[in-house]
Amino acid sequence: MSLQGLVDATATALGGARELYGQAPTATGLPSTGGLQNLKTDLRTSVDTVPATWGGRGGEGYTQAGGNGITALDNVIGTDGRVGPQVVTASNESRDGRAGMNGVVSDTRSGVNAIAPSTDTPAGKTVLVNHLEGQLDRAKALLIRSEQRNIAMANMIRAAGGGYGGGRGMGGGMPMGGGGGMAMGGMGGGSPMSALGSGGGLSGLGGLFAPLTKTGLASRSSSAQSGSAKGVPGMPGLDRPGLANEARLQKYTRRLSRAISAAFPEISDIGGYRPDSMKWHPSGLAIDVMIPQWDTPGGRALGDRVVAFVQTNAQELGLDHAIWRQTQHNADGSSSGMEDRGDANQNHFNHVHIASIGGGYNGY
Repeated sequence: MSLQGLVDATATALGGARELYGQAPTATGLPSTGGLQNLKTDLRTSVDTVPATWGGRGGEGYTQAGGNGITALDNVIGTDGRVGPQVVTASNESRDGRAGMNGVVSDTRSGVNAIAPSTDTPAGKTVLVNHLEGQLDRAKALLIRSEQRNIAMANMIRAAGGGYGGGRGMGGGMPMGGGGGMAMGGMGGGSPMSALGSGGGLSGLGGLFAPLTKTGLASRSSSAQSGSAKGVPGMPGLDRPGLANEARLQKYTRRLSRAISAAFPEISDIGGYRPDSMKWHPSGLAIDVMIPQWDTPGGRALGDRVVAFVQTNAQELGLDHAIWRQTQHNADGSSSGMEDRGDANQNHFNHVHIASIGGGYNGY
């Protein structure tokens, strides 16, 4: 499959996943509750003001029937009070799920944009494939979580609605019908992504790789064979020094420098050992990847691609963390903001600080 085909297939899958959530209406409770409360008040007033002349069985029967009606209304109103909040929660869950899927779609688009310029290298192709696979995994996890919540919510609404009487449906007051909620029933026990149709594609994503439509996507194995280094399949360039001065750098720090130098030919300067108040550079655990034209959109995109590359290959490259644009990105994929240190250099706007797990001073 070509890179174009891979991106298009991912776009279709994510678009279909997003459409599973539908357009959930905003729910504030059950609209019938207020009317039922008014009816109960009117009925109680009527029962309490039965003329004294209504003696005998007629008056008793009216009072008893009215009392039964008030009790029934009490039961329904109480059930409304239990069901209403669950309906609101279900509506919120559906909207939150769609928002989460929108986040996956947006992150996928941003990642493809950031990685695209480097896909003329084997390492760049690998980063793209890993990025798309990771985003599909995120979508699967979100769908599974939503399905589980959907089932739990349906059970809670069913239990709370017991006061409405046996066997009857929820009626027109439930804002859950008509396709507005989560159409999860068909997912079954298999992969949620297998239920996705071809509708609802991801507008604008498929055309990002127009220059690459004729480029075949090499398999992982052939890529590994063509550019592998000792013990690190699929990592071209590790058999030769990178841009950083390798003196006093530890094993995985050298590996990071070599891999980045090979994957990003536009990078021309990588700093290594230097004195510092923190342990990373003095201990040979960190490099600084200098970003050319860092204050332009192209420079920012390049830094984003470097971060994506080392995070995607964190295990192979021995990544501990990376810092870029005042944000720390960890090997497990998590990230956290950092305090403002006053200038572009200290805030890591002009370079990506990348730290390794070390590994000693021999080898790479």
